[in-house]
Amino acid sequence: MSGDLENLTEKDFSVIKRWNLESDPFAAVKDYSPTKTERRWKAADQIEVYKNYVAKRNNYILEKDFDNYYKKADKPIDFLRWKYLMLRKAWFIMPLGWDKIASKGGKVADFGCGDGDTVQRLIDFIDNYWKKNNIIDKKIHITGIDLNFSRIENAKKLVKSNNKNITFEFNQGSFVGEKINYTDLYFDSALVTGVFEILDDEQFDYAMNEITRVTSFGIYIEDLFEKFPGGYPRDTLGKSLYERKFLTKKRHIIMSEPFSEESLQDPRKLWPNLLDQNIWAERV
Repeated sequence: MSGDLENLTEKDFSVIKRWNLESDPFAAVKDYSPTKTERRWKAADQIEVYKNYVAKRNNYILEKDFDNYYKKADKPIDFLRWKYLMLRKAWFIMPLGWDKIASKGGKVADFGCGDGDTVQRLIDFIDNYWKKNNIIDKKIHITGIDLNFSRIENAKKLVKSNNKNITFEFNQGSFVGEKINYTDLYFDSALVTGVFEILDDEQFDYAMNEITRVTSFGIYIEDLFEKFPGGYPRDTLGKSLYERKFLTKKRHIIMSEPFSEESLQDPRKLWPNLLDQNIWAERV
């Protein structure tokens, strides 16, 4: 994270709300074009935030054991910051295939769930989808799994469900280099956001093998699509999924915030405007 979340104001929230994601959760798809990806570098704060972002990533690489850092770092978060991040990330973590998850029901896993903000968005999406489509006979249980204990504790405190047919739990655990403690095809659907981009090829293969092993129906993936220090963006996720019997049904390349040549649009400038990919794949 390049910016900060101290002293959030209503103005910060109102800017994100003007991105119109409530009425069009796929606004990022319409906003993207290849030429815009070049023109974003005209913004001076895009360059500045990118340099800061790269410097921080390089420091992580030089000074920290990544596995140890992601497992043991203490990362408390209050409700206001959690809510802002949930709204902010909705631009690039879109509900692609979530209608299929809602229609299917059953057991869902969020691998690398962090503070549970994506689980909360999924809960809200499913609840609204069921109400809109008069679905009353489905049940869904969501399991959030993350390596970091403090983030699991955050999720347990912050995530809520007002629908008795949508339940959830959060467990500390790893799926990188360690076998997931679930039987084959245990989950119907899975979410993986912001995970593969920090895994080297060996770690990625192990994680992908485990996630596809325990998932029977569909997988939603959000991942960075642009090279940065300490990161591993991949344009071959579709191939990797197909090798494991999952076929990509939809895929979008987007930018991580609304385009502007003038300045970054997130008032907190948490990240530079980077390329991102969203994938929905189903077992064949």
